[in-house]
Amino acid sequence: MDSIAEQLGLDHTFFVQFCIFIVIFFLLSRIYFKPFLTLFELRRKRMVEDKESAEKLLLTAKSKLEEYQRRLQEERQNARKEYENVVTEAKKEEATLLQQAREETKKTTQSTMESINVQREKIKKEVEKDIENLAQKVTETLLTKTL
Repeated sequence: MDSIAEQLGLDHTFFVQFCIFIVIFFLLSRIYFKPFLTLFELRRKRMVEDKESAEKLLLTAKSKLEEYQRRLQEERQNARKEYENVVTEAKKEEATLLQQAREETKKTTQSTMESINVQREKIKKEVEKDIENLAQKVTETLLTKTL
């Protein structure tokens, strides 16, 4: 082993330097490397946790959006049904009002026609009386002139 060390040009200072390197490496790893590695590991854990919480929030947001859209669709359907009900009721009310107006118009027309017929009969009787009186007067006038 001495011959190999001599061939490589290694003397006792190499082993001393190697021991110093090992001691410094262990000291530095305890003082500097382990805290950095711990910080890196904490950072990685925090990033993973943040990513997982972001994914959970996205899932929650998606489910709330789906719920909102479902409820919006239900409300639209309810509004459409309500609109159709209102339109149907309005058409029924319109038909009822039109029927009432027709009946009222028919009654008014009938009463007017009856009133006209009564007045016509009354006028007819008066005209007949006047015609008789007039015919008598014309006859008397003609007879008196011819005599």
